[in-house]
Amino acid sequence: MSKLHEQGLEISTDVLIVGGGPAAAWAALAAAEQGARVVVADKGYLGSSGAFAASTSGAKVIPPLKELRDPVKFERYALGGHLAVHGWWDRLLDITYEKAPKIYEWGGYDQPMLNGLPAYRGLQGSETMRIMRKELLRSGITILDQSPALELLVDDDGAVAGARGIQRQEDRPWTVKAGAVVLASGGCAWMSKALGCNTNTGDGLLMAVEAGGELSGMEFSGHYSLAPVNSSMTKSAFYRYATYTDEAGQEIEGLSKNGHRSTSAVAKALLRGPVYALLNKGTDHPDVQRMLRLSQPNFFAALDRFGVDPFTQRFQITLVLEGTVRGTGGVRIVNEDCGSTVTGLYAAGDAATRELNCGGFTGGAGPNMTWAIGSGNIAGKAAALHTRGLGETASQRRVHGVGGAGLISPAGASVSYDANEVVRGVQAEMLPLDKNIFRTETGLLASLDKLDRLWSEVQKAPQQNTAQQTQRSREAAALVASARWAYFAGLERKETRGMHKRLDYPQLDPNQRHYLAVGGLDKLWVRPEPVAEPIVPEPVEEEFDSLEKLLGRAEPVIRAAAPRAAREERAVLV
Repeated sequence: MSKLHEQGLEISTDVLIVGGGPAAAWAALAAAEQGARVVVADKGYLGSSGAFAASTSGAKVIPPLKELRDPVKFERYALGGHLAVHGWWDRLLDITYEKAPKIYEWGGYDQPMLNGLPAYRGLQGSETMRIMRKELLRSGITILDQSPALELLVDDDGAVAGARGIQRQEDRPWTVKAGAVVLASGGCAWMSKALGCNTNTGDGLLMAVEAGGELSGMEFSGHYSLAPVNSSMTKSAFYRYATYTDEAGQEIEGLSKNGHRSTSAVAKALLRGPVYALLNKGTDHPDVQRMLRLSQPNFFAALDRFGVDPFTQRFQITLVLEGTVRGTGGVRIVNEDCGSTVTGLYAAGDAATRELNCGGFTGGAGPNMTWAIGSGNIAGKAAALHTRGLGETASQRRVHGVGGAGLISPAGASVSYDANEVVRGVQAEMLPLDKNIFRTETGLLASLDKLDRLWSEVQKAPQQNTAQQTQRSREAAALVASARWAYFAGLERKETRGMHKRLDYPQLDPNQRHYLAVGGLDKLWVRPEPVAEPIVPEPVEEEFDSLEKLLGRAEPVIRAAAPRAAREERAVLV
């Protein structure tokens, strides 16, 4: 019998949050603010696990002034294939502007000031999550650490009514019945060892589809980040200061495009041979080097261990897959409540599609964190209100699990498979640059054929005598499922748009300005879905001859934040 079906912890609550990053934490607090009882189940330890806790990330904390917000909304609009929705951007910026500064209040920090107005400066991800964990506990929210969710529960009408999972340290299952569930379980990086991403295995995507949910944007899942060779340090902001050279020391030109690093250009260079980086552009002064080290200390930690001074010594780099964690795809959002196509199921953060604010391009740090804060607050509040609407019936519903691949039925099964071997098989199709970045119909079909065979493999019975084995086998199934959806959607999008590159369709096709909903388990399907608004023309920006004039326009609107400069990116690291 599977460990999942033994006697274990049972809880009844109003709202269950699956995940433990910033989106999950904000969703939990938003639900609690509505008076809901909230349980959070995290695969790791809420506060130190996941991509954000291992990193830093900027959120767009910007006063409601058009001159300040338009540059943010249009910065990646064309790069993302004009798939972002400006109405969603406005909501996200409003929520982030209101909520993000609370980190200072909860953490007991003095508010930084700039030119007499409150300004926003960053905290490391681990510090932010430490503060948020403390606030969750203060708000009476129950946290289940080291408790990965493995399947959703639904009632007789098909509405989501909770989840079931494993507590790894107690080696026992858990069941939480809830009025609504928010999936904030992160994206999928296919265990590439990108920074903080090995917990991001697509579990939430598989659970959503098993319950009847749909995904969107999965073709925009081939995001890679630079990292020093033999390192997981996929923080790439400082490569803007880099000079790139080949093994012979000759400079490699053309690795940037429109002010952004061109992943495809770097990938082509790597396929030709080793590539090296030297952070020597504008970094000569010791004060600049000191500032960079203070702003992202973990970036330099890996290089320090190698005995490399990146300002004077070149170091070999590679590209590491970050998938949908820094890419775009996830659970399809069908309403303004961050609701899915399944009643009672909501999605936030990397588990949800970010096409609504990022289109088909990576949001990088700022837009992604803005989405985490905004979607988390929206989904958490909506889940609480949904549960309130159910009344007493919320706790009286008959429920059953809908998990399939990677789990054993209560009766057990005889034919087993090796979860680790399955993971290696998926990675052989998803990690190589020539398969995932440079896509063709022939290549996608060949990979899908292998992935379909792996999907058949995970229908067998894995070894599940311990909690760790149960988690691993389910993760293997989720990795396979996520890969199939990514490549199936990529096969359907016969153009090059955003991060999705087709060598056989190298141009953007105006007739394909739509989303691709994708789903299915044994038999996959895909269909186009319209973008909610026509292409918004880029505005003519008003020029300001001084920061003081721009601040003069912003101050009467609201004295809550100040930009560092009129033309700079404005962000808070939270």
